[in-house]
Amino acid sequence: MKKLFINKPAVKQSLLFTTVVALSIWVGSNPISLQHEKLSVPVTTSTTIPNNSSQQIQPQVYWLRSNQNKLTLVAKLLPSNTSGSTPQQVLTTAIQKLLSAQPRDDLTSTIPKGTKLLSLQVRADGVHVDLSPEFRSGGGSTSMIYRVAQVIYTSTSLDPNQKVFISVGGQSIDSNHPLGGEGLILQQPTTRAQFAADFL
Repeated sequence: MKKLFINKPAVKQSLLFTTVVALSIWVGSNPISLQHEKLSVPVTTSTTIPNNSSQQIQPQVYWLRSNQNKLTLVAKLLPSNTSGSTPQQVLTTAIQKLLSAQPRDDLTSTIPKGTKLLSLQVRADGVHVDLSPEFRSGGGSTSMIYRVAQVIYTSTSLDPNQKVFISVGGQSIDSNHPLGGEGLILQQPTTRAQFAADFL
């Protein structure tokens, strides 16, 4: 019987070559995106969203809590009587509170002071929010990401799956008009799920 001789170094070299080729093919067909730094941020709420779709969901304002250098989105019920109000009126009130109110001592916001709501419209294709130019000022990438998150989550507090269009001074936040010096670009329209997948 003939003995089978295996050249171990040659096998290792062959396996290494095969692995490199396979990775080259995979990367070539699946380009890697390094546009955004992913941040692991849980979202907590002060109330449970009802499973029964016929039950009205109360509007919420989303603030931020800092814990061990990590920011967490925190939802607080809007303390106002919204019975008989339209979704547009309710969300307008919620965004105005987000922009003007002072959160509790343990909560904060990355939205620049002086930012105003120019308009909010609830249309068939989603919620359209237009903010004043102050929204672009100050802060780095983390600040930009979380101020946008606060607006998106507050604007969709009546319907977590709702689409949102965000503009500043009438200009959509997109590749032509990125937000701030860090150049944050939104997929318009965006949703909570899309935003979380891209940035959080």
